Amino acid sequence: MKKTLLLLLLVTPALTFCQKSAGLISQVDDLSLIAQELDADYASNKHTLWDKTLSDNAIVRINNTVMDGKTVKEIFKSHHTIFNDIEILDGYAHTNYFKDGNIWTNKWFTWEGTGNKTGIRYSNRSHFDYRWENGKIVEMGCYFDTTALNMELAAQ
Repeated sequence: MKKTLLLLLLVTPALTFCQKSAGLISQVDDLSLIAQELDADYASNKHTLWDKTLSDNAIVRINNTVMDGKTVKEIFKSHHTIFNDIEILDGYAHTNYFKDGNIWTNKWFTWEGTGNKTGIRYSNRSHFDYRWENGKIVEMGCYFDTTALNMELAAQ
């Protein structure tokens, strides 16, 4: 029993401290801050930061539907013709700087908006991932429930 306990005491710290780091993570770096600023740019319907930051040729997956950055920018702008009083709440972002050179920002937030046709106030928790190259988003994953959008588009 003593040998087992001694072995456990020696092996556990060795295994804990031998884990290899995949990279660094930050919440206060420039890219994480830009990811947060994109929220206000979208909610205010300005889209100047989105136009500057999201590459027109970016590969974008919205719930696994693939399109390019140029198309997505137009879709984001169209949200303001479907909804009013759009807000982005509870935003959190961090950026992963991987040792292989990849840089990804992960973002969580709550989207809220009122349907122009139904008058219903919607609230939707969302998750976006951004892959960066030279200060531009070149790949983006957007994951959220599309029920609110579908209901507004179907409303008479």
